[in-house]
Amino acid sequence: MIVLGITETHCATAAILRDGAIVGCASEERFTRLKNDAGYPRLAVDALLRDLSLTPRDIDLVALAGTRAYARDWMNRVLHDADYARQYYGVRLEEPARGLGRRARKLGARLGLAGRSRGKFEVSERDRLGFVTDHLGLDRSRIVTYDHHLCHAAAAYYGSPFAGARALVLTNDNAGDGLCASVSTGRGTALVRHEAVPSAPGSLGSFYSFVTLLLGMKFGEHEYKVMGLAPYAPARQAERAFEALSAVFGLAPTTPARFAWKRRGQRYRLLLETTLGLRFDAVAAGAQRIVEDSLLAWARLMHERHGGDRLALGGGVFMNVKANGLIADEPWVRDLFVFPSCGDESNAIGAAYLGWLARAGAAAIPTPLGPAYLGPAIDPVGVEALIRARDLAGKYRVTEHERIEERIAELLVSDGVVARCAGRMEFGARALGNRSILANPSDHRVVGIINRMIKNRDFWMPFAPSILREREGDYVVNPKGLASPYMMLAFATNPKRRDEITAALHPQDATARAHLVDEAWNPAYHRVLREFERRTGIGAVLNTSFNLHGEPLVGSPEDAVDTFERSGLPHLALDRWVISKK
Repeated sequence: MIVLGITETHCATAAILRDGAIVGCASEERFTRLKNDAGYPRLAVDALLRDLSLTPRDIDLVALAGTRAYARDWMNRVLHDADYARQYYGVRLEEPARGLGRRARKLGARLGLAGRSRGKFEVSERDRLGFVTDHLGLDRSRIVTYDHHLCHAAAAYYGSPFAGARALVLTNDNAGDGLCASVSTGRGTALVRHEAVPSAPGSLGSFYSFVTLLLGMKFGEHEYKVMGLAPYAPARQAERAFEALSAVFGLAPTTPARFAWKRRGQRYRLLLETTLGLRFDAVAAGAQRIVEDSLLAWARLMHERHGGDRLALGGGVFMNVKANGLIADEPWVRDLFVFPSCGDESNAIGAAYLGWLARAGAAAIPTPLGPAYLGPAIDPVGVEALIRARDLAGKYRVTEHERIEERIAELLVSDGVVARCAGRMEFGARALGNRSILANPSDHRVVGIINRMIKNRDFWMPFAPSILREREGDYVVNPKGLASPYMMLAFATNPKRRDEITAALHPQDATARAHLVDEAWNPAYHRVLREFERRTGIGAVLNTSFNLHGEPLVGSPEDAVDTFERSGLPHLALDRWVISKK
C-alpha cells in the first residue's frame, strides 16, 4: 500500500510510505528555493514520485496533516514580508486603537464582513482537496485529514525505535488546530491522548518566537539563533532576565497543564516593557531558561500523571536541542526519541503513518524511521552533463575520483573546508552529511572562514560535529547511550579531547549538537570520517548545512554549483567529482 502524507503549513512537505515504511520525504522549499515555502507541496510530490519510480495511480491514499489549511500567499507573506509581519505580530510602541473584539472579528470573518487576524484566511475544504485531485487525478474519497497534534504524536511514536513498547508521547509547538501541546501514551499501534493544551492562553512556542522577534530576528525561523545566543549572557544578567520574563509567562500545573501569559496585553509590547534595560544576550538566556524549565516541569508532571519511562517527542519546540538534552538527563527517562526536524514538516510523516494504520488493520506494524536520507538522489549522469553544460572545467579545476572520500579527507586536512553533495538528500532542517559543508574540527580558523566567506552567519552561532559512532565516547558525554543520528540532542563534551573538535562546539559552554554517524546508515559519509581519522587521528568533522544564510539547503547538483559560485567555498565534492576554484 502506498500512502502520500502531506503538510501544507510553513515548510510544506510530502512523504511517501510504502507498506508501513517511510521511503521518501522532501520539503517544497528545496525545489522552489523559497525558505520554509508553504502551501500544497506539488514539486516535492512530483520529485518523490519520480525518484521512487511511482505514478499518481500507484497512490492508495493521501493523508493531509491538520483539519484546516491556510492560504499559501498569506503564510509566505508572514514569513517573508517584514513590514507585514511587524503589523501582523503587533510590533508597535503605541497601544492599538480599540475596535472589534476577538469574538466579533471571528464572527465577521465567517460572515464575510471582516478580515480575520489581519489578512489570515483559511482555504475551504473544497479548494484544499482540489489541489490534490487536480494534481494527482485521485478521487476525493481517497483523501483523509488528521488532527495536527495527532500527526506530531504519530510521527514521534511510530517513527521511534521503541517497537511498540509503552511510551509517553509529548508534542509541543506554537499552535496547530487550536492546540499547542498534547500528552499521549503509545503502546503497540495505539495512541491514547490524555491531555490537550489549548493555544489560546498562550504557547511555549509562541513565547519563544515573540522573544525572537523582540531581539530583531524572524518569528518562526530564527528561534535557533536565540538558543545559540543564550550561553553568552553573564549569569547575573541572565538571572535578572529570567525573573522578569517569569512574571509574564510560564507553566500552569492545572489539568490539563497549560502554558500561559500571566498578564494581558499585546504580547510584543508586553515583552518589550518587561525586558526594558536588559542586555540582549540576557534576554535570550532568560527566554531559553523559561523554555528549559517549563519543558522539564511539564515532562515531570506528565510522567507523574501518566507514567512511562520512554519518551517520544514531536513538535517544533523540541527543535530546542539544549532543552532536549536536559530532558534526556532526567533520572526517570530510560530512553528518548526526538523526531528529526520535528516542526510542522514532520507532520507529513505522521499523517502517512496514521493513514496507513487506518487502512492496513489491527495487525499492521509500522516500520520505525531509519536514516533520514529520504529525498531525491544525485544522478552521476546528470552531474556529468551539468559539468559540460556549465563549462565548469573551463572555469574551475574539475577532477574525477573513484575513491572520492579519500580526496575529501585530503582537502579537509590541507585546505580545511569542503562542501559535499552526494547520495539522497536529507529530510529536514539538519544537514547530515549528504548536503553539508565539512571542515577540520580542530582548526578554529575555519569558523571565521565559513561565517564570513561562505554562509554569512551570525558570529555567535555554533557549528556541530559529525562523529563516528564508534568514537562517541572520546568526545561526548552520553551515559545512557542515547542514539543521536539526527542532531536533535545537545551533549556535554569530554574535556580531554575537546581540542580535537573545538571548532564544532559551542564557544561558550562547549556543548555539542552531535551527529553520531553509523556506518550502516550512511556508508559513504562514514568513509569520509574514517579517511579523515586515518590522516589526523580525529574521529569527527565539523558539519554545517550546505546553503547560504536565509536560503534552504541545496537539493540538486544545480543548487550545489550555484551556491559554490556565489560563495567563498574553495571546494565542492559533487558525487564523484571535485570542483575547486583555481
